[in-house]
Amino acid sequence: MSTTRSLFVLLLSAVLCCGQTSTTQLSGTVYDNSGAVLPGSAVTVVNDATGATLKQLTNSAGLFAFPSMAVGTYTITVEMQGFKTTRRTNVTLVVGTPLTENITLELGDTHDVVKVEASTESVNTSNATLGNVIEKQAVSTLPLNGRNPLNLVVLEPGVTQRSGTTINVNGLRAQAGNVTIDGIEANEASNPTPTNNVFRINPDNVEEFKATTSNPTPEEGKNSGLNISIATRSGTNAFHVSGIEYFRNTDLNSNEFYANAQGQRRADLKSNQYGYDAGGPIRKNKTFFYTAWQGQKVNLSQAIDKAFGHVPNVYTPTALSGVYRYFVSDPGNPLTLNGAKVTSNSPNLVTSTGALAPGIRNCGSPTDLNCVQSYNIFANDPQHIGGDPAVLGLLKGYPAPNDYLVGDGLNTAGYLWSTPSGVRGPRNLLRIDHSFNDKNNIFFRAMWALEQQTSDLLNSRPSIFPGF
Repeated sequence: MSTTRSLFVLLLSAVLCCGQTSTTQLSGTVYDNSGAVLPGSAVTVVNDATGATLKQLTNSAGLFAFPSMAVGTYTITVEMQGFKTTRRTNVTLVVGTPLTENITLELGDTHDVVKVEASTESVNTSNATLGNVIEKQAVSTLPLNGRNPLNLVVLEPGVTQRSGTTINVNGLRAQAGNVTIDGIEANEASNPTPTNNVFRINPDNVEEFKATTSNPTPEEGKNSGLNISIATRSGTNAFHVSGIEYFRNTDLNSNEFYANAQGQRRADLKSNQYGYDAGGPIRKNKTFFYTAWQGQKVNLSQAIDKAFGHVPNVYTPTALSGVYRYFVSDPGNPLTLNGAKVTSNSPNLVTSTGALAPGIRNCGSPTDLNCVQSYNIFANDPQHIGGDPAVLGLLKGYPAPNDYLVGDGLNTAGYLWSTPSGVRGPRNLLRIDHSFNDKNNIFFRAMWALEQQTSDLLNSRPSIFPGF
């Protein structure tokens, strides 16, 4: 059986900067040297990368607040008649983490400028969220299997990865996660696991993202578990173009421990993911573009238990001959094997080759206990018809078991093999940012992927395996 699964994702957004979780907040209070607040102070905030400018006057309590700002590094300038101008540089805003910057002005001429470089670690005093911001450097430089940046969330405190892509945070249920991209929901309805990456975003597209593990704020906390807020990359005043090639190959890998222990060969893997990203100004300090494209040619084989969800069971050679075996326990004196009581059929009764384990024996008589008894179905057929040829032909088409860790050990066991699959198709992103004035800005973003995944669960096996 061959299967083909195609994924088409199209996400369009035109977003006014108002309360999106891909942005952040900047606020503070302006004081004089005596500690008195200074209402009417002119506060100017400039994005160092884009030149985008925001302006505001402090209120009667000396407060200023910019509720929705793009992540990045900023310069804050505060001016007030009768005071020296203060310019604070290298103020870093990260996604979903409000920052408070209080500023004290010195008496003097407004033309005199006091420059202060923000170098201390900022502390979030606005809310009680627990989490971490994964910045661009980590996203772009850490090795990522499949170039999925959301795989980094498994490194966060309180996050545990179970089988497959299942994620638990602080003991909460696996499907209690929530992912947003630039403030827009990006979850798979049937299986909202954060690492699924349903819109196929890659490391080149991400400016940074925040993983909130506890006490999420209302704008980011749709669910009780892991909440991820992704900010996509945008263009700046500087042009940039970069290319990538992510390469993996079977010859560079060692065999997995358990596959090697079971005598399985290395899984086949030939992966090429390639592309480019580019960005820059359309109109300096006003309009910017960012675009990215990734192609992929991935061929791999995956163990059937990972591809299909479990190891399929087949009949043992003894069972195929018509002999059914079962363990007969002595209720008054049950057999103990490796510290565990044996009361019924179990994989513990056999070795990795299917032979009876040390301490396990065949019964010597119909009344014998704590042993393996046998019953020949064909020989005990009162009409001596025997097995149906069509059924026997079907059963003999099954391969011999090679995994005795599953099944009942005596009559059924597992059959492991690696099934080939492939991934093809591009992933695209286009983003346009525009600043109207010092109070209003907008961005447009389009993401689309034409991805095709193919797998061959049955035709790849070395033996005929009907009916699976």
